[in-house]
Amino acid sequence: MTSWSGICEVATMIKRWRDYLPPLLHDALYQVKAFFCRALFPIPCAIFAHFPIQRGKIIFENYKGNGYGCNPKYVAQKLIERGTADQYDLVWLVSRKNLNYCDLPPQIRVVLYGSLKSLYEYATAQVWVSNYHKVFFVRRGLRKHKNQYFIQMWHGSLGIKKIDIDVPILKQDKKWLRAAVISSEMTDFWISNSSFETNVYKSAFWNVKDASVRLYGHPRNDIFFNVEEMHRARQKVAAAYGVEGKKLLLYAPTFREDYRIDCYEIDFFELNEHLKRRFGGEWVLLVRLHPRIHDKANETILPGTGIIDASRYPDIQELLAAADCLITDYSSCAFDFMLIKRPVFLFATDIQQYEFERGFYYPLESTPFPLAHDNAELMKNIDDFQEDAYSTGIEVFLREKGCIEDGHASERVANLIMSLVQAGTV
Repeated sequence: MTSWSGICEVATMIKRWRDYLPPLLHDALYQVKAFFCRALFPIPCAIFAHFPIQRGKIIFENYKGNGYGCNPKYVAQKLIERGTADQYDLVWLVSRKNLNYCDLPPQIRVVLYGSLKSLYEYATAQVWVSNYHKVFFVRRGLRKHKNQYFIQMWHGSLGIKKIDIDVPILKQDKKWLRAAVISSEMTDFWISNSSFETNVYKSAFWNVKDASVRLYGHPRNDIFFNVEEMHRARQKVAAAYGVEGKKLLLYAPTFREDYRIDCYEIDFFELNEHLKRRFGGEWVLLVRLHPRIHDKANETILPGTGIIDASRYPDIQELLAAADCLITDYSSCAFDFMLIKRPVFLFATDIQQYEFERGFYYPLESTPFPLAHDNAELMKNIDDFQEDAYSTGIEVFLREKGCIEDGHASERVANLIMSLVQAGTV
């Protein structure tokens, strides 16, 4: 069987003709293309707006064209599992750079993110399912019309870092701000997993009404309540990277606004020794960088270290389900992983700078996760880890945040979609 890492390696070697150009010329051509796209795309959008909406067409988007993952994946999967997918036209948008890393079910059509066809699909779909604002498409003229529905599930979960209007630096980009406001105002349903997250939606987004919020849980977290799916994910990840029989540590930090990477400097060799000493077994380290900095993996992972780059693996939930331990900084993946009560350690070397640039909704010290500001503190936190106190801390934290995760979120969202399709008039 061809391993996932082998597929990624081959896919990375495939270049388009523009990739052979000098960087300055490549960037210039990209800017020219982007300018004409923004200038001309409103024309086909205006034309497509007069096309009839197609009953049962559902379009899915995962964070600006990522692969088959996050909340949209588990909703699409639920529709397929029910055997009702043949009643729908399921469309998934994938960016060109992620096409080679995508393995979607045959019941789903793949359309290139940002293409004219993707604008047509949006204009004629009955239901939009997403985990991010439609900023890219709004700036190209896309608008939602009567009898279309937009379900926003977002990509965080009890997240600690501030988002959107709560972040002063983001509001400085006026073009982004205008498009984000329009996208938010087009949203019909906001899928939340807690009273805390509902309040964040109301604070950080625009025009979020109580009636539009559905306290369903996050579909991507259903996997953590299904023993068979957890086991299947473990086998899949282990086979993909050839690490059967090993314990897995996943390091998944978030990005910085200036894309710096010096904050990721963990001593992986010492870390491995402390993991073996505290938890036993042979450990393999997987690094999963945020989608915005996938291309910086070569700068973070030194060759010959044996550390595996899992940044291009389509579904981080499968990586989390397979992992025995997680290290992150401010990523919301920690608040997904905590549902299975496996160890999470925070490695936050730039906490003061990040808090100034982005800001937190609550102090990192208030989470159940041991917090380290440097490598020495990280190693000590691993050595001193206490399972019982950690488990109790998780229960208290989830209760205080009003979390309602129970493994049935995808079912609830699928029911919502089916009701919209059946009741909608086109």
